[in-house]
Amino acid sequence: MNQTALAVASDPGALRLASAPVDLNERLSQAFKNVVATAPAALREPARDHFAKAGKHLRGKLAYSAACLYGASPETAISWATAVELLHNASLVHDDLCDKDSKRRGQRTTFRQYGEAAAVCLGDFLIAKAYEYGACASSATLPHLSASIATLVGGQAAEFCNAGYPDWATYEQIAIDKTAPLLSLTILGAAAIQQQPVPVTPIERYFDHAALCFQMINDIRNFSGSDGAESPCSDLANCRPNAVIACFTGTLPKNLNARFSIWADRIRAGEIIADAVETREWWHRLCASDAFSDTAQRLHFHFNMATGELIKLPTGLQGVLSTLNQWLALELTKTQHCMSTRGDK
Repeated sequence: MNQTALAVASDPGALRLASAPVDLNERLSQAFKNVVATAPAALREPARDHFAKAGKHLRGKLAYSAACLYGASPETAISWATAVELLHNASLVHDDLCDKDSKRRGQRTTFRQYGEAAAVCLGDFLIAKAYEYGACASSATLPHLSASIATLVGGQAAEFCNAGYPDWATYEQIAIDKTAPLLSLTILGAAAIQQQPVPVTPIERYFDHAALCFQMINDIRNFSGSDGAESPCSDLANCRPNAVIACFTGTLPKNLNARFSIWADRIRAGEIIADAVETREWWHRLCASDAFSDTAQRLHFHFNMATGELIKLPTGLQGVLSTLNQWLALELTKTQHCMSTRGDK
């Protein structure tokens, strides 16, 4: 990590976040209760269970702070924060369905508890409510919500539409498309509420790098079982896009790479169930490779690139985003422990 990155990441006073109200978490929680109360009867219980355990509200806090920065009233800012959080939660419900995940935030996913149809419908309902709250903030946010969803679902679909295991370039594009849109949405939509001009390209560059950090940190933690998945190494067992695996396959000889890709295609197609013996073989090969150290180097590179883009942004916007960058820096250091314990799996 370079010196500039360390200074920005470690000094909370270096860049100050636009103040969020102490009760923002409470206000978001109340908004979610209102959403549950207005859900169709068949979705009320799944919606209530989904919101039973709160997330970090990271995107909502960014949306609120950005809206306040650009001159929106507190109530308008809360509406915008709620819209962003609802869209994020819709993406989680649909992502769990696509990946057939059983756990989210320590509890059963909507897909696992209520079935595929309920997960599709709940996610769709939350998208509809996101538009409602976005419109309450300002109709100018709606094109941004739409563009964000379109890019996000394209990234999600790309996970399942590629033959063979994705190479590094493909992995990066999938990770950016799945993660960056909801992050940049917080700022671009907030600016649209007050019709404020923003440096769109630098903002998107920052969030592209930050999104890759998000996903790579989660991918590394998947191998230690600290990412919330039901079992460690689930990405390997299910052949999902993962930064560590993409680094690993990139170093394999052609014959082994082809063998891995065929195995991955058959698992994803449901033709075979992941065999513990074969999965463990690939796990041992991966551990013997430089995949973890290569991934760590790429993670540090993208963090430094994100920080470099951050300090080019207007001062007020730097303040909004500094907490996110500090959080990424903290999570980055935590991954070092995850990698140090990989040999015990």
